[in-house]
Amino acid sequence: MSDDAPPADKPIPVKKTVSLGGLCDVIVFLALSCTWLGSLGRYGWLFDLLSHFRLQYVIVCALVVIYALIRCRTWLVLLSLIAVLWNAQIIMAFHQTAEVADKTREKALRVITFNVLTENKNQPAAVTHVMQTDADIVCLLEVDDSWRASLEPLRIKYPHHVEELSDAHFGIACYTRLPMKSSEVRRFTIWWLPTIVLNLDHLGRPLTFIGTHPNPPMSGQRAHEWREQLSGIATLVSGLPGEVIVAGDLNATPWCEGMRLLREKGGLDFRSVDPVWPPTWGLKIPMMIPIDHVLTKRGLTIQKRTLGPETGSDHRSVTVEITRNTP
Repeated sequence: MSDDAPPADKPIPVKKTVSLGGLCDVIVFLALSCTWLGSLGRYGWLFDLLSHFRLQYVIVCALVVIYALIRCRTWLVLLSLIAVLWNAQIIMAFHQTAEVADKTREKALRVITFNVLTENKNQPAAVTHVMQTDADIVCLLEVDDSWRASLEPLRIKYPHHVEELSDAHFGIACYTRLPMKSSEVRRFTIWWLPTIVLNLDHLGRPLTFIGTHPNPPMSGQRAHEWREQLSGIATLVSGLPGEVIVAGDLNATPWCEGMRLLREKGGLDFRSVDPVWPPTWGLKIPMMIPIDHVLTKRGLTIQKRTLGPETGSDHRSVTVEITRNTP
């Protein structure tokens, strides 16, 4: 008789697999959750952060609709389709925000705003692109002292300019050929970020141009400063009597809460014949979003809006042609 005990049975490893259906359930749950939570931006910065990615939600949910149709999962089709339509209607609200104006004798006012990227290794290409647009007003963001020499052609071309060449990522420079009555650099938050205000003459009427670049709202504190800067600009604009243009990298999509505050409190709007939802930042990554904008007030309409080429920045320039509404 042997004293050896029989060997104990070894536990059989359990293989855990994730089915494609389960993965789609998770994806649609996240997309639906972000869709609805993103609509609650006024109640928290994180909700508002989710609101920026409406384009991505449309694409993801549309793919899930196709999959659900193939697998005959009716409830998933309905939920995904609701999410697609919900996000699509939010985006399409900014497809055309003005009517095409009748022909006018006045020459359109051309404005360009461009976040050139502080670390841009191709500064000559970026400046050449700006020069070729031949805009009446130029607003450049993220220009620091390393850009000083590269900006010289713009100083020569334009008779008026204001430069705040910061050593961080919030330097700003504006150039114009319009007669300039006065200019100032305003700062709306404790971050002391510069906003340039130009008081100009546009065909015999006063025009205020405001170029700005608030902090990206990537945390609670930064989101607070972002809203405070946009709110401060809106307050300034609401008290201006003449025509107003606000331009820059606003770190805000057309449908986020910060943009709503700027538009409603300041009386600003896109007033654009062309859509303002095409992405201007992150075109090489899936999270691309439209955050560079031009808004107007007091009868100014954007009749044409174009995005510039790649010139070393992670942003594309936005060039617009603005006309006055005729009675």
